[in-house]
Amino acid sequence: MILLPSGCGLPRVVVLNDPLTAAEHNDLGYAYERQGLFDLAAREYTKAAEADKNWAIPRFNLGNLAYQRGDLKGAERHFRAALRCDAHNTDVMNNLATVLADQGRGPEAADMIARALAIARKPAYLDTYRRIMQP
Repeated sequence: MILLPSGCGLPRVVVLNDPLTAAEHNDLGYAYERQGLFDLAAREYTKAAEADKNWAIPRFNLGNLAYQRGDLKGAERHFRAALRCDAHNTDVMNNLATVLADQGRGPEAADMIARALAIARKPAYLDTYRRIMQP
């Protein structure tokens, strides 16, 4: 027979709220990325994206991180998610155009960089355009 002291019940689970904001998770991810700690950076960018589902920047950062790691499909997925949050973000368009070009999808890449250039004519976007349009 097992005796339980009076007052014992089921164990209680303590749930702690995350004390960091989406921006703080994003900043922490950036700090990890600069140190080459890509898994930790991805974890923090993901937490930032989950904390603010309408914020494009952590998704953009996840796309950049995936691109650095050679994961073109992952980069495309994250850049497209960032564009769903901010359809006019020309930096995202530029990077997505690069990823599409690297996947051999020239016409899609050309359309994407043309969208970016229609909004802003930054030198980096013009470089991307020239790279995509070269035979």
